[in-house]
Amino acid sequence: MEQIKQEYIRYVLNHGKRPASVFTFMQSLNMDEKSFYDHYSSFAALEEAVWDDAFNDTINKLRNDSVFEEYSAREKMLAMYYGYIETLKNVRSFAKMTYEQRGSLERRLCGEPNLFARLEKSFDSFVKGIINDGIYTGEITDRPFLTDRYAGFLWWQMEFIIGFWIKDNSQSFERTDAAIEKAVNLSFDLLGKNIADSAFDFAKFVFAR
Repeated sequence: MEQIKQEYIRYVLNHGKRPASVFTFMQSLNMDEKSFYDHYSSFAALEEAVWDDAFNDTINKLRNDSVFEEYSAREKMLAMYYGYIETLKNVRSFAKMTYEQRGSLERRLCGEPNLFARLEKSFDSFVKGIINDGIYTGEITDRPFLTDRYAGFLWWQMEFIIGFWIKDNSQSFERTDAAIEKAVNLSFDLLGKNIADSAFDFAKFVFAR
């Protein structure tokens, strides 16, 4: 599977487009067509897997570090974003090409298959654990009707960071690092207890008499 993925990335970058067919692509690797379909249903699915595999590789590395479990929810999100972008740097050119073809909002509005279909599911699973941990420690406030929307809000943040990195031309992607820090700090300031919660608690106290 890894060989197929790497050879596909190489082909797309060298030719600027997908192979003519799965058959001709696999023939160039001296492999049968079935070997491709054992892992991927289409070239589009393979492209989605590149983004998702990079995310899962990042999470596995983080979880293998014993210090990670001692992090606060905010620190875990920061570590995930920094780690994911670092992993994506290994396939920067391919990531940029597929994002511009399928991942940007403009392309998706034109009916392109969702490049982040698999990534979003993996992200959702990871981030819901972070949210639950944050609620347990009090770092994130559990709000009726809103808590279930937290994961969707954080996915929007993920898409923002990916898009920012794709367009970032600063040295060593320093602006992306700054954007990650500011985005995560803002989100946790909003998800944590704030003045709106204090006002709501006060109103409940006053009108409960």
